[in-house]
Amino acid sequence: MKPSSINSTSRPEDSTSMTPPSLLLSPLMLLLLLNMATSNPMCNNQCCRFVESFPPRLKKLREDYSLISDFYEANDDLDTALLDRTVENSFKSPFACQVMNSILDFYLNTVLPTAIARVPEANVGLKLPVESIQQIFDELKIEVTRCRNYFSCKKQFDIKHLNSTYIQMESKGLYKAMGELDVLFNYIETYLASKRHKN
Repeated sequence: MKPSSINSTSRPEDSTSMTPPSLLLSPLMLLLLLNMATSNPMCNNQCCRFVESFPPRLKKLREDYSLISDFYEANDDLDTALLDRTVENSFKSPFACQVMNSILDFYLNTVLPTAIARVPEANVGLKLPVESIQQIFDELKIEVTRCRNYFSCKKQFDIKHLNSTYIQMESKGLYKAMGELDVLFNYIETYLASKRHKN
């Protein structure tokens, strides 16, 4: 038998041997896109988008806090917690939106301006992170106020007790409030996480 006759034997072509690589990738890309579309919620309003996009801001809050926490925690020698179990439980109640709104007011109007004004000259590097926290809190307060219906805000939380405790702590109240910022970040994170994927 001639060698050429072996090669001339006709075989059915493998269907993939003629398929361009781009056509093979198309179904894979389609599957990937479908997976991304189903795993990421589609937000149909600005409030939902705000909640979904908050984690990077929370990360920035924690980064800023890590730059100032040693100073404030070292100067906090009080055993009384400012953001106690009552505040934590309030963040888990139907009134959580109002709780967050009131506590943001407290930090924006009382704690953070005092912290900025009292930054010692020897620790001037503390000022920038505190101002950054203040700015993010301000943006958060605006969004919470604007999205009252989305968050189903109900008014019941009374911040008078927290404010009264802060005043009783006198000059040490500032260190207590600043030293507990990480606790507040956790409360905010838990609350906003509970509102994710809500369309």
